Amino acid sequence: MKKILVVLLAAIVGITAVNAQPTKKQLKAVKSEVASWTAEGWKVAPGNLSMAEQILMQKEYVNKRDNDNEPLYIFGESTAVGQTFKAAQLSVMRGVKMNALEQLDTEITAIIQNDLANKQQSLDKAVSVDKVLNRTKEVISNRLPRGIKIVTVYRELKTKNVEVRAMYAYNYDKVKEMVSAAASESLEKEIAEMVNGK
Repeated sequence: MKKILVVLLAAIVGITAVNAQPTKKQLKAVKSEVASWTAEGWKVAPGNLSMAEQILMQKEYVNKRDNDNEPLYIFGESTAVGQTFKAAQLSVMRGVKMNALEQLDTEITAIIQNDLANKQQSLDKAVSVDKVLNRTKEVISNRLPRGIKIVTVYRELKTKNVEVRAMYAYNYDKVKEMVSAAASESLEKEIAEMVNGK
């Protein structure tokens, strides 16, 4: 318990130098969350901020808004299990990206349907929106940069495997730009395959 308090105090001192000082209520919530994560066996991954700093950062980024009070970031979260930390970390990164993109399914579908409505008149067959949606998410996940690391923790399981939990933030506007370009590209490929009979 003393170790948690020392880490918490170090995190607060480090963060308050850059940001406004957290309230007593926020500190109590962070302390409670650190205790909960620790009780579940989570540890800070090598080279990362302390658990308290990660939790404070998570709360800070979730609340960031633009001038229109819209979120500045979209978040991807995932957990993965692997035989080693590195293996689980590679797997979790794919999950993080796909989780972030799932939150944009409605917007991606709207872009595809709009583009499709403009092109459908020249097609003899119907294009599968779901197929284009999946292709679009695949294209974006390959192009999506790593993002801002918010949380990376791990725990060792009884099976000797390692479970990694991660959360990354992605700039909402930049992701939306990528979505628009990738949706149009995926639709073009789908139409070309239909025309060529693939």
